Amino acid sequence: MFGEFAAQLGRAIERLPRPLFSRWVQIAVDALLAMTSMWLAWQLRFDFNVPLDYRIVMPASALLLAVVRPVCLWAVGAYKSIWRYFNLSDALAIALGAITPTAIMLVLRLGWIHTHPKAVLPYTVITLEYGVFLLFAIGLHGLRRLLFEASLSISTPKRTLLIGSLEGLATAVLQISLQPGISVIGLLSPDVRLHGSRINGFTVLESPAALPKLLARGGVDLVLIADVDVEAIGDAVATAMELGVETRLLPSAEHVISGDVRVSRRPKPESAIDHAVPIASRPHPNVIEAFRGRSVLITGAGGSIGSELSRQVSCLPVEQVVLLDQDENSIFKIHSELSAKNDRVVPILADIRDRDRIQAIFNNYSPDIVLHAAAYKHVPLMEHNCSEAVLNNVVGTQIVSEAAIESEAQHLLMISTDKAVDPSSVMGATKRIAELLVQCLANRQSTNITRCACVRFGNVMGSNGSVVPIFLQQIANGGPVTITHADMTRYFMTIPSAVQLVLQATTLGSHGEIYMLDMGDPVKITDLARRLIEMSGQRPEEDIEIKFVGTRPGEKLQEQLWNNSADVSRTSLPSVLQIKTPPPTADIESLLHSLVAAALTHDDELTREILMNIPILAQGFAADEMSISHYSGSARRSVAS
Repeated sequence: MFGEFAAQLGRAIERLPRPLFSRWVQIAVDALLAMTSMWLAWQLRFDFNVPLDYRIVMPASALLLAVVRPVCLWAVGAYKSIWRYFNLSDALAIALGAITPTAIMLVLRLGWIHTHPKAVLPYTVITLEYGVFLLFAIGLHGLRRLLFEASLSISTPKRTLLIGSLEGLATAVLQISLQPGISVIGLLSPDVRLHGSRINGFTVLESPAALPKLLARGGVDLVLIADVDVEAIGDAVATAMELGVETRLLPSAEHVISGDVRVSRRPKPESAIDHAVPIASRPHPNVIEAFRGRSVLITGAGGSIGSELSRQVSCLPVEQVVLLDQDENSIFKIHSELSAKNDRVVPILADIRDRDRIQAIFNNYSPDIVLHAAAYKHVPLMEHNCSEAVLNNVVGTQIVSEAAIESEAQHLLMISTDKAVDPSSVMGATKRIAELLVQCLANRQSTNITRCACVRFGNVMGSNGSVVPIFLQQIANGGPVTITHADMTRYFMTIPSAVQLVLQATTLGSHGEIYMLDMGDPVKITDLARRLIEMSGQRPEEDIEIKFVGTRPGEKLQEQLWNNSADVSRTSLPSVLQIKTPPPTADIESLLHSLVAAALTHDDELTREILMNIPILAQGFAADEMSISHYSGSARRSVAS
């Protein structure tokens, strides 16, 4: 009960304006305490009935002390400490600074006793005043720290055991005493002389050999190991893991300085590139107006791009946001995140390949804007699942696009990729065909009610399955970092900045256009890996090996933003380009019909053969180690690119 009250009071104090805890406020508080302690000392000395002879001396002494004592405290550096981190050394500084005026009063008392008997202070008043002031000052500062620590507490702190030597335990207790969510329940030390002793208020229970017994009883959530030998660390970690208790190591500062322990961190993916497009503090005015009062449907809402689209759209003045995905867990996660702030978010489980289901969704929710982000995107995986890539990326896009046009949605925007430019992979080819489908459907409309467009961009930092999270995981595992080729380059953007530009592209007057986000300069994958290793506190080739393993099926060394035959022009948005590509051949529709028919049979080899013959693909797609036999007989690699 008291702990909860202290926590609430501490949080209330932490919300007070910072100037209330300045040095000048501390000086004023100490001056007030000096006056109060002097007044109370007089009252205690004379049982709250001070004689008339002292009625003038009492207020004069209190006022004089209110000036002298803060000056003495300032002189010894007592005001350099921070209130909420008050400790024993700070208490000693207060005691030292406070005793100076007390000593002065004692000297004056001895010198003036014969010449000014009515102006002197009784010895008991002087000594009482010093004791009362220390009680008030140290008590007030200690209460400030107590309430601060209480404000850091959470409802279910981790019950923690500390293991270490005397020095290690003393340092560790100081390090974690102010950490929220940690409740130290005991200490363990191999030094039997410490058993039963207290270190900074915590009892040394037993030796580390008692750890299995203590963990078996339950009631321990975390084991922290501080400065013990390697064998003891191994035993403690093994025991804790066997009993399912979390374990952490607390290296000493001496080991960090000597280099025995390296400081490591997990960097943010976007910090690894220098040319990241800045993220605007608020949406573009055109975006706000385009989405105002609209119903928005986002397919693939649980994916990396789709979930960020959902976040940014839900912050716009829309009527409702319909989140569509076939993965139950991902749609549950993003809906749980957004529904806490916006009650206009609707989760829908559906497969974009189910025409009847998609049509029913459009009939029920009548979306004004459709953001189509659902797609299979992993290049190596799609090389071995050609039929599924076609059914999802091509047929799914056709079904969503036709439903949007039939329901007279105002905007349809398909998320594409730079891998659709002269594609050398199944994934890139299916995305290029999806672009053509959107363009064809846009041109078939009798009236231009639905403005259709596609937006291409390259790799996004931190998306599911992208190279950066794979590199970070490999670094965390101690390496090696695997790269397919030393000369491989890629274009990168952060997810939030890419989505901001996608939403801006939605506002453009479109009729089957293809837009390309300005990705800046390409990044060499080897340089990216080296930077991530360094940002993680490691050394490339020394701490973490970089290993080149060869390109995978369907990969290019360098991606293109557009091909040589494309006409590239600026739009009204500075970071969005418009790409005009040559029209497809006349027999494209019959070839697409054959492609879909083959995919429906789930014959990957036949589907791939038809896909390779469609005259929109790169020449290398069919010739450069891309034959059907290559995929059916060669060994597969599973590495990061």
